[in-house]
Amino acid sequence: MTINQNLRQLRLDCGMTQEQVAGKIGLTRQALSSYESGRTRPDIEMLMRLCEVYNTDLDAILYGTSRTLKAVRRVKTCATSLFILLTALTFVRSALLWGVNHTMAIPEGPMSPEKMAMFETRRRYIAAWEAMDGLLLTIALFGGLLLAALLIGGKCVVPVRQKLLYTAALAVGILLATIPFAYTDPVYGPPNYLITPVLVIFRLLFILAAILLSGPILKWKESRRSRA
Repeated sequence: MTINQNLRQLRLDCGMTQEQVAGKIGLTRQALSSYESGRTRPDIEMLMRLCEVYNTDLDAILYGTSRTLKAVRRVKTCATSLFILLTALTFVRSALLWGVNHTMAIPEGPMSPEKMAMFETRRRYIAAWEAMDGLLLTIALFGGLLLAALLIGGKCVVPVRQKLLYTAALAVGILLATIPFAYTDPVYGPPNYLITPVLVIFRLLFILAAILLSGPILKWKESRRSRA
């Protein structure tokens, strides 16, 4: 992560708005926004004042060595890996079924030895396709749960908009890796292709809903603990 990304994440971890931070260090909101977007860079004196506001050290801003920033990097790595795995595996399982149905369609008529051999080969490929479906659902479940655990356990403050955009991009990627094959298959119809990807998307939406609900619940528990 760069300095501007570290500054933004530290502010979010502190639960402060740009206006609040700007007021504490004597800047305008636009100037702070310029720091966080990377258009301008703060000087060393301003960096030290930001360290005081965020209750951290200079290394956390320059190199992202704070615990929360390390947690954010782990979340980003997990989210990127999950995106690549799910979209790539969806593409491979769709391409496999499409290729089998285009090249190994069993013609009508009596079963000859050649047809039996093709049928057995086709059956093995279909079994591999079904195994990929199971793997896809498993990765979606455990990958989503791991991402949720990293977000909640690491107390990473990620804006709701970013969570929604990530989930939407992942859903679109999965569908784009499926639909071209689903509507050009000469044997199987779109439901055969789309059932598993739709289940994957619903699992991810369920996990996202749990993550979104966990934020207010954790804040409520912390407020009760502080009052006690």
